[in-house]
Amino acid sequence: MYGNVARRDAGREAGIDRRRNAILDAAVDLIGSGGPDAITHRAVAARARMPLGSLTYHFPTRQGLVRAAFRHHMRAGRAWVWNVAAGKSDVSARGIVAFVVELARREADVPKMVRTDYELILYAAGDAALAREFAAEQQGFELGLAPLLERLGATRPIDAARTVIDLLRGYEIERFINPEADPEDLGRRLLPVVEALTAPSAQRTAGPARARKAARETRCAGRGRRSPRA
Repeated sequence: MYGNVARRDAGREAGIDRRRNAILDAAVDLIGSGGPDAITHRAVAARARMPLGSLTYHFPTRQGLVRAAFRHHMRAGRAWVWNVAAGKSDVSARGIVAFVVELARREADVPKMVRTDYELILYAAGDAALAREFAAEQQGFELGLAPLLERLGATRPIDAARTVIDLLRGYEIERFINPEADPEDLGRRLLPVVEALTAPSAQRTAGPARARKAARETRCAGRGRRSPRA
């Protein structure tokens, strides 16, 4: 008997999750087409093909629905990025650039996803709780990329990761204006940046070596200027 009750409860919860996800998928799709202003309970219910009452049961307020949709989008975006990253093993400057270029190329197939990202940024500017969550999400991407850049020699890996991500963001904005923008052009511009951020250790130690040489030359020059009695 108890097993039957548990199965019924699990089935009911699964059904609730499916309906909730269908609502959030519909809301994200509307945001990707017309921004958060496109979100109304009636519009989302129509897009999700469910009764209005069912939707308002899960999300009584419009603000709660918009916030939940953006959170749903962030979770989906995280899974999408790590899916693209899966199996990548080329930890080199060119390998990292190739990964970023692949992200940019795949984004071209889902323009609504990119638009929703920027709608989220704009909306979060007026929603402190959502802004903190978005910042934490971005930090997660930085922390995923930073160790790879550190292995290549980056002395400030978090800053290096932010630089790479910011260049990708800049390309995304460029593509809003020019949908024909070539991801390979992003790669061409990004490669020298990644190579500079991960310069070989010999280049990084050149500065201290020059300083030591200058110090020796200064000491020698000082000895040369001393009086004979010294």
